[in-house]
Amino acid sequence: MRTVAVVGAALAGVRVVKGLRSNGFGGAITLIGDEPHLPYDRPPLSKGVLADNTGIDTLAYHARTWFDDNAIDLRLGESATHLDVDARLLTTDAGTVQFDDIVIASGARARNPFLDAPPGVFTLRTFDDAVRIRDAFNSAEHVVIIGGGFIGLEVASAARTRGTRVTVVELAKIPLSRNVGEDVAPTLGELARSHGVDLICERVVSAIEGGSRVERVVLDDGTAIACDAVIVGVGAIPNTEWLKNSGLDVGPAGVLCDSTGRAGPHVWAAGDVSVWRDSAGEPHRHEHWTSATEQARVVAHNIVDNGNRTVDSASFVWSDQFGKRISIVGDTTGHDTVRLLSAGTDDLAALYARDGILIGACVVDQLRLVLRSRKWVGAATLTSEIPEWDLADA
Repeated sequence: MRTVAVVGAALAGVRVVKGLRSNGFGGAITLIGDEPHLPYDRPPLSKGVLADNTGIDTLAYHARTWFDDNAIDLRLGESATHLDVDARLLTTDAGTVQFDDIVIASGARARNPFLDAPPGVFTLRTFDDAVRIRDAFNSAEHVVIIGGGFIGLEVASAARTRGTRVTVVELAKIPLSRNVGEDVAPTLGELARSHGVDLICERVVSAIEGGSRVERVVLDDGTAIACDAVIVGVGAIPNTEWLKNSGLDVGPAGVLCDSTGRAGPHVWAAGDVSVWRDSAGEPHRHEHWTSATEQARVVAHNIVDNGNRTVDSASFVWSDQFGKRISIVGDTTGHDTVRLLSAGTDDLAALYARDGILIGACVVDQLRLVLRSRKWVGAATLTSEIPEWDLADA
């Protein structure tokens, strides 16, 4: 009987095993996750869990019976420790797993440069992290968030719904400018400010001080900000340590794959831990829900029939904050022109082009425009062929 081992029980891992079964794979499947919880959806962690006390049961992708009914050997609270590609043998902290194919979907963990900080400093990556932050919000009067990216601003939004004072410290001149460019980022920054968030930009946190509890954050210019909780949102590190000496091409960005998800003979990777080459051979790492879903779908198909499918849809990520949904389609960083359909915080719409071809979009709310933008970007539409958009009809 053919066997597939999947390391990582988050979105990519679950979608791979589901895709295998739905595509007729009848062999043995082992799904290994290092958390004790049933596999669950992570985007609500910075939204519903922090703001509305959402519980773990409502986040689970499937009940335990689903895994049993689909003959998935689900191993929770178990961590991969070594991979022998030649022997096709996976070692975990609980034993070994022999496989014919293996999928690396071990994800990433939050980066935290402040490991010696006093209690009261948090990162957000798991449900347990979210519960700890939510508990801190219940008593905190002033929260400092280090990092003004999407996660940092989503956490800021959740804190403000609870009436907590929030200060965001961001290295860049404008929050999210690395994500959407300086033509668009000011509008998103204004959205946060209009909801009472104090933004401090072009500053670095040099120290986090306190005794039995965090008391202040000190910036590189000497400014001290009194606070009673700190959230660090400065990126993620791929979980690849267990792949040391595996012979795979593993770098700081993750496991390198070709455009079909193959990282080596009978070895595949998907999700935040992976770096996929595009059709031109350029490597890209996409830390997005939709990218993990698409990569998992492709990997599952290719395992079943040894295929060479690739991800052909435009990447898509969204962020819910301050009562708005910010949607990012395709590439919003490698453009040479930006066409603003609207620059307001309520109806922002920006189209990004390179060499006259639409490559990305940033849209606030306006679902119809988001869907249309995905089609335009996916089809590499010439900007001259994109019609005027009636925002009133969006």
